[in-house]
Amino acid sequence: MNPIVGKVFLVLCGSLLVAGAPNTCGKLDLKTDPFTCCTIPKLLDVTIVSSCFEKFPIDKDAADKGAASMPKTECMSECILNSTGIYNRRGDVDEKKLNSVFTDSLPANSPWLNVVRKAIKECTAKADKKDKEFQKDVADQKKTTPKGTQVCNPEASFLVDCIHTTVFSDCPTNLRSTSTECDAIWNFLKNCPFSALRQ
Repeated sequence: MNPIVGKVFLVLCGSLLVAGAPNTCGKLDLKTDPFTCCTIPKLLDVTIVSSCFEKFPIDKDAADKGAASMPKTECMSECILNSTGIYNRRGDVDEKKLNSVFTDSLPANSPWLNVVRKAIKECTAKADKKDKEFQKDVADQKKTTPKGTQVCNPEASFLVDCIHTTVFSDCPTNLRSTSTECDAIWNFLKNCPFSALRQ
């Protein structure tokens, strides 16, 4: 995996909210990087991701400390959705384009095709349910953000994070590493969100 894409994916996944996770989802004592347990395919154009990462670099330290400024993953993710055409001119998700962007790089016989399609379906349904929450967040940001500062929709980050983490969590059994630590990770993910691995 391209180092920038890997770093972006890791931070995006780590930025997902753990709200609603069962109490048993405390941090695992991992010695294994979860990404060695399943290598997911590149779902987004590396050039676009790299370009958006350069425009909106992720300040992981600021995000970890709960900085007052908006997490940079929102603007970077919105840049990706705009650059790929997933967001149309009105800023709405073009579901047809969303599906093609995330699946076009996969061969027709790829074991990942159904996994990715399922993740897109699940994540767009979840995003639709959170639409009012996203709108409120944008409105609140506009009130509190200094004039001239870009306000980005958290829906973009949610979709990019959700699709990648769902794909990882649903890694086909025959493509999973079966080490003891990876088995612990797969068991953990049956009940807990991926982001809980990175608390």
